[in-house]
Amino acid sequence: MKRKNILWIGTGLAVAGAAGILLDALVLEKYFFDIKQFDIGNKGSRKKLKLVLITDLHFKELVLPHHKKLANTLNKMQPDLLLITGDTLDSTGEMAPVENFFAMLDHQIKKVAIAGNNDYKASPSIGKLKEVLETHNCEFLVNESKPFDIKGTRVMVTGLDDLLEGDSCFTDAVKGVGREEHHLLLVHSPLQQENAKNQIEKLNNERSEGNKLNISYIFAGHTHGGQVRLPGYVPVLPDKSGDYVNGWYNTSAPYLYVSKGFGTSSIPLRFFANSEVTLFNYYV
Repeated sequence: MKRKNILWIGTGLAVAGAAGILLDALVLEKYFFDIKQFDIGNKGSRKKLKLVLITDLHFKELVLPHHKKLANTLNKMQPDLLLITGDTLDSTGEMAPVENFFAMLDHQIKKVAIAGNNDYKASPSIGKLKEVLETHNCEFLVNESKPFDIKGTRVMVTGLDDLLEGDSCFTDAVKGVGREEHHLLLVHSPLQQENAKNQIEKLNNERSEGNKLNISYIFAGHTHGGQVRLPGYVPVLPDKSGDYVNGWYNTSAPYLYVSKGFGTSSIPLRFFANSEVTLFNYYV
């Protein structure tokens, strides 16, 4: 084969490769999301609660096709409790797409949400976000705890305010809360877990055995899994991410799960960090 032809073939392959990378970063990893699934809790039990975690939706001006696909997916999954760990709004976001998206979800699905840093930066107030979410059967927790009755099982959910833009206070959030058989903690920034774990230890040292906090799982978002990364290397993480990127952390309870989230922030692409929805089969 002539050298000129080889060069043309090489150039064509390089262009095709670059186009493929752009297609993946701009479209595929944003619009075609992963559904991850984990079994947690007392795996010897036959009773299972279906918890689904979504985070970092980053609604801007419109409900886009991948949001509609997400709504359809959640309606088919029919979670017993939908967990939303902040940044429902982008910093440039508007409330209309939030209202439209949550109107697409089955109203009967129980939902619980917390604030993220971009929710505070958006022009609609946190109070307005809370108001809209609560019209769609979604509790909005800001340094507070709420018990849910799910299939006859009591599940306590504690939600912290955002670490960057809010006023996160773990002790306020668990005021009046004692030992619960099933207790979950929602945070936006995974770094929040470090203070929370310290506070749990401090409070439990002051409490009787039957009144000690018993938080089993912490769920977080914020990192987007790095959003744009290379295999084995994450160039940038948002402030207050710590060394947490995505997946499971902690060798004993409370176990931390960090989701890669669904939306994008300042740059509208993902690379080696697919959007995700996470299903936890929680055996109780």
